Amino acid sequence: MNNKKKKSVVLISGGMDSLLITALAHQRGDQLAALHINYGQRTQEKERECFQLIANFYHIPTELRKEVDLSFLGQLGGSSLTDRQLQVGSTVNDASLQDQIPMTYVPFRNTIMLSVATAWAELLGFDNLIIGAVEDDSPGYPDCRPSYYRAFNEVIRQGSRGGIAVETPIIDHNKIQIVEKCLQLAAPLEKSWSCYQREDVACGVCDSCQLRLRAFAQLGVDDPILYG
Repeated sequence: MNNKKKKSVVLISGGMDSLLITALAHQRGDQLAALHINYGQRTQEKERECFQLIANFYHIPTELRKEVDLSFLGQLGGSSLTDRQLQVGSTVNDASLQDQIPMTYVPFRNTIMLSVATAWAELLGFDNLIIGAVEDDSPGYPDCRPSYYRAFNEVIRQGSRGGIAVETPIIDHNKIQIVEKCLQLAAPLEKSWSCYQREDVACGVCDSCQLRLRAFAQLGVDDPILYG
Protein backbone atom coordinates (compact mmCIF):
# COMPACT_ATOMS: atom_id res chain seq x y z
CA MET A 1 0.00 0.00 0.00
CA ASN A 2 1.36 3.41 -1.02
CA ASN A 3 1.11 5.85 1.89
CA LYS A 4 3.04 8.61 0.15
CA LYS A 5 1.46 12.01 0.80
CA LYS A 6 0.02 13.46 -2.38
CA LYS A 7 1.00 16.93 -3.52
CA SER A 8 -2.16 18.22 -5.15
CA VAL A 9 -3.05 21.31 -7.14
CA VAL A 10 -6.75 21.86 -6.48
CA LEU A 11 -8.74 23.90 -8.98
CA ILE A 12 -10.96 26.09 -6.80
CA SER A 13 -13.63 28.04 -8.65
CA GLY A 14 -15.40 29.00 -5.42
CA GLY A 15 -18.41 26.76 -6.06
CA MET A 16 -19.68 23.78 -4.05
CA ASP A 17 -17.95 21.19 -6.22
CA SER A 18 -14.54 22.76 -5.77
CA LEU A 19 -15.23 23.27 -2.06
CA LEU A 20 -15.92 19.56 -1.64
CA ILE A 21 -12.81 18.37 -3.50
CA THR A 22 -10.72 20.71 -1.34
CA ALA A 23 -12.33 19.31 1.81
CA LEU A 24 -11.72 15.72 0.64
CA ALA A 25 -8.07 16.39 -0.23
CA HIS A 26 -7.56 18.15 3.10
CA GLN A 27 -9.14 15.24 4.97
CA ARG A 28 -6.83 12.84 3.13
CA GLY A 29 -3.81 14.86 4.26
CA ASP A 30 -2.65 16.13 0.86
CA GLN A 31 -0.21 18.98 0.60
CA LEU A 32 -2.37 21.51 -1.21
CA ALA A 33 -1.79 24.23 -3.75
CA ALA A 34 -4.84 26.21 -4.92
CA LEU A 35 -5.43 27.46 -8.46
CA HIS A 36 -8.16 29.91 -9.44
CA ILE A 37 -8.95 30.93 -13.00
CA ASN A 38 -10.43 34.30 -13.95
CA TYR A 39 -11.84 34.11 -17.46
CA GLY A 40 -14.08 37.17 -17.61
CA GLN A 41 -17.08 35.43 -16.03
CA ARG A 42 -19.98 37.54 -14.77
CA THR A 43 -19.36 36.68 -11.13
CA GLN A 44 -15.58 36.87 -11.30
CA GLU A 45 -15.06 39.07 -8.22
CA LYS A 46 -17.34 36.98 -6.01
CA GLU A 47 -15.69 33.77 -7.15
CA ARG A 48 -12.24 35.22 -6.39
CA GLU A 49 -13.44 36.16 -2.92
CA CYS A 50 -14.76 32.63 -2.30
CA PHE A 51 -11.52 31.12 -3.60
CA GLN A 52 -9.55 33.07 -1.00
CA LEU A 53 -12.05 32.24 1.78
CA ILE A 54 -11.88 28.52 1.01
CA ALA A 55 -8.08 28.60 0.77
CA ASN A 56 -7.95 30.44 4.12
CA PHE A 57 -10.28 27.90 5.74
CA TYR A 58 -8.05 24.99 4.71
CA HIS A 59 -4.84 26.87 5.61
CA ILE A 60 -3.36 26.77 2.12
CA PRO A 61 -0.22 28.96 2.24
CA THR A 62 -0.40 32.17 0.24
CA GLU A 63 2.72 31.15 -1.69
CA LEU A 64 0.81 28.06 -2.87
CA ARG A 65 -2.16 30.03 -4.20
CA LYS A 66 -2.26 31.15 -7.78
CA GLU A 67 -4.77 33.28 -9.70
CA VAL A 68 -4.42 33.14 -13.47
CA ASP A 69 -6.07 35.50 -15.92
CA LEU A 70 -7.63 33.80 -18.94
CA SER A 71 -9.83 36.73 -19.92
CA PHE A 72 -9.24 35.94 -23.59
CA LEU A 73 -12.00 33.33 -23.17
CA GLY A 74 -14.38 36.24 -22.69
CA GLN A 75 -12.92 37.97 -25.72
CA LEU A 76 -13.67 34.87 -27.80
CA GLY A 77 -17.29 35.03 -26.63
CA GLY A 78 -19.93 32.41 -27.33
CA SER A 79 -20.91 31.87 -23.70
CA SER A 80 -23.49 33.71 -21.62
CA LEU A 81 -21.09 33.46 -18.65
CA THR A 82 -18.71 35.85 -20.39
CA ASP A 83 -20.86 37.74 -22.91
CA ARG A 84 -23.23 40.20 -21.21
CA GLN A 85 -25.27 40.50 -24.40
CA LEU A 86 -26.40 36.87 -24.02
CA GLN A 87 -29.03 35.71 -21.53
CA VAL A 88 -27.95 33.12 -18.96
CA GLY A 89 -31.37 31.44 -19.05
CA SER A 90 -32.36 28.16 -17.39
CA THR A 91 -32.78 24.58 -18.64
CA VAL A 92 -33.31 22.78 -15.32
CA ASN A 93 -37.11 22.68 -15.57
CA ASP A 94 -37.34 22.33 -19.35
CA ALA A 95 -36.90 18.67 -20.35
CA SER A 96 -36.70 19.64 -24.03
CA LEU A 97 -33.50 21.62 -23.37
CA GLN A 98 -31.71 19.44 -20.84
CA ASP A 99 -29.67 17.43 -23.37
CA GLN A 100 -28.58 20.50 -25.33
CA ILE A 101 -25.33 22.40 -24.91
CA PRO A 102 -26.39 25.38 -22.74
CA MET A 103 -25.43 28.99 -23.40
CA THR A 104 -23.36 28.84 -20.19
CA TYR A 105 -20.92 26.38 -21.80
CA VAL A 106 -17.50 28.00 -22.29
CA PRO A 107 -15.90 26.21 -25.26
CA PHE A 108 -12.93 24.02 -24.27
CA ARG A 109 -12.62 25.78 -20.90
CA ASN A 110 -11.62 22.76 -18.82
CA THR A 111 -8.88 21.81 -21.27
CA ILE A 112 -7.39 25.29 -21.12
CA MET A 113 -7.64 25.42 -17.31
CA LEU A 114 -6.15 21.96 -16.87
CA SER A 115 -3.29 22.87 -19.18
CA VAL A 116 -2.47 25.82 -16.91
CA ALA A 117 -2.82 23.58 -13.84
CA THR A 118 -0.51 20.97 -15.37
CA ALA A 119 2.14 23.58 -16.12
CA TRP A 120 1.98 24.95 -12.56
CA ALA A 121 2.07 21.46 -11.03
CA GLU A 122 5.14 20.68 -13.11
CA LEU A 123 6.85 23.86 -11.89
CA LEU A 124 5.94 23.10 -8.26
CA GLY A 125 6.97 19.46 -8.49
CA PHE A 126 3.42 18.37 -7.57
CA ASP A 127 2.04 15.07 -8.81
CA ASN A 128 -1.74 15.46 -8.69
CA LEU A 129 -4.42 17.75 -10.12
CA ILE A 130 -7.90 17.69 -8.59
CA ILE A 131 -10.94 19.11 -10.38
CA GLY A 132 -14.58 19.05 -9.28
CA ALA A 133 -15.98 17.67 -12.51
CA VAL A 134 -19.38 15.96 -12.25
CA GLU A 135 -20.61 13.50 -14.88
CA ASP A 136 -24.22 14.59 -14.28
CA ASP A 137 -23.24 17.78 -16.09
CA SER A 138 -21.84 15.97 -19.14
CA PRO A 139 -24.92 16.09 -21.43
CA GLY A 140 -24.50 19.87 -21.52
CA TYR A 141 -20.80 20.10 -20.73
CA PRO A 142 -18.80 17.54 -22.75
CA ASP A 143 -15.59 18.29 -20.82
CA CYS A 144 -17.15 16.67 -17.74
CA ARG A 145 -17.16 13.13 -19.18
CA PRO A 146 -14.96 10.49 -17.48
CA SER A 147 -13.62 9.56 -20.91
CA TYR A 148 -12.42 13.14 -21.35
CA TYR A 149 -10.31 12.94 -18.18
CA ARG A 150 -8.85 9.60 -19.18
CA ALA A 151 -7.86 11.19 -22.47
CA PHE A 152 -6.43 14.27 -20.79
CA ASN A 153 -4.29 12.12 -18.52
CA GLU A 154 -2.82 10.58 -21.64
CA VAL A 155 -2.16 14.08 -23.01
CA ILE A 156 -0.26 14.93 -19.81
CA ARG A 157 1.71 11.69 -20.05
CA GLN A 158 2.67 12.38 -23.65
CA GLY A 159 3.24 16.13 -23.35
CA SER A 160 4.98 16.70 -20.01
CA ARG A 161 7.86 15.34 -17.96
CA GLY A 162 5.37 12.85 -16.53
CA GLY A 163 4.30 11.85 -13.07
CA ILE A 164 1.23 14.12 -12.98
CA ALA A 165 -2.36 12.87 -13.12
CA VAL A 166 -5.80 14.45 -13.00
CA GLU A 167 -8.12 13.20 -10.27
CA THR A 168 -11.92 13.61 -10.38
CA PRO A 169 -13.11 12.41 -6.94
CA ILE A 170 -16.73 13.52 -7.24
CA ILE A 171 -17.36 12.73 -10.90
CA ASP A 172 -20.11 10.22 -9.97
CA HIS A 173 -21.86 12.55 -7.49
CA ASN A 174 -25.06 14.53 -7.91
CA LYS A 175 -25.70 17.87 -6.22
CA ILE A 176 -27.56 16.27 -3.32
CA GLN A 177 -24.58 14.04 -2.57
CA ILE A 178 -22.23 17.01 -2.90
CA VAL A 179 -24.15 19.07 -0.36
CA GLU A 180 -24.51 16.05 1.93
CA LYS A 181 -20.76 15.34 1.88
CA CYS A 182 -19.93 19.01 2.45
CA LEU A 183 -22.14 18.89 5.54
CA GLN A 184 -20.53 15.67 6.74
CA LEU A 185 -17.06 17.19 6.39
CA ALA A 186 -18.14 20.51 7.94
CA ALA A 187 -17.01 22.24 4.75
CA PRO A 188 -17.90 25.97 4.81
CA LEU A 189 -20.79 26.08 2.35
CA GLU A 190 -21.42 29.70 3.34
CA LYS A 191 -18.07 30.53 1.70
CA SER A 192 -19.08 29.00 -1.66
CA TRP A 193 -20.90 30.63 -4.58
CA SER A 194 -22.93 29.00 -7.34
CA CYS A 195 -24.86 31.83 -9.00
CA TYR A 196 -24.08 32.54 -12.63
CA GLN A 197 -25.58 36.04 -12.67
CA ARG A 198 -25.13 38.06 -9.48
CA GLU A 199 -22.41 38.81 -6.94
CA ASP A 200 -24.35 40.57 -4.16
CA VAL A 201 -27.03 37.95 -3.54
CA ALA A 202 -27.66 34.79 -5.57
CA CYS A 203 -30.35 35.14 -8.23
CA GLY A 204 -32.10 31.86 -7.42
CA VAL A 205 -33.24 31.36 -11.02
CA CYS A 206 -30.19 30.39 -13.10
CA ASP A 207 -29.43 26.68 -13.62
CA SER A 208 -26.68 26.63 -11.03
CA CYS A 209 -28.80 28.32 -8.34
CA GLN A 210 -31.76 26.03 -9.01
CA LEU A 211 -29.68 22.86 -8.78
CA ARG A 212 -28.11 24.10 -5.54
CA LEU A 213 -31.44 25.11 -3.99
CA ARG A 214 -33.05 21.83 -5.02
CA ALA A 215 -30.27 19.83 -3.33
CA PHE A 216 -30.60 21.73 -0.06
CA ALA A 217 -34.39 21.43 -0.17
CA GLN A 218 -34.30 17.66 -0.72
CA LEU A 219 -31.98 17.32 2.27
CA GLY A 220 -34.23 19.56 4.40
CA VAL A 221 -31.35 21.93 5.11
CA ASP A 222 -31.20 25.71 4.69
CA ASP A 223 -28.68 27.08 2.22
CA PRO A 224 -26.42 29.48 4.17
CA ILE A 225 -25.98 31.98 1.31
CA LEU A 226 -28.43 34.81 0.56
CA TYR A 227 -30.82 34.87 -2.40
CA GLY A 228 -32.52 37.87 -3.94
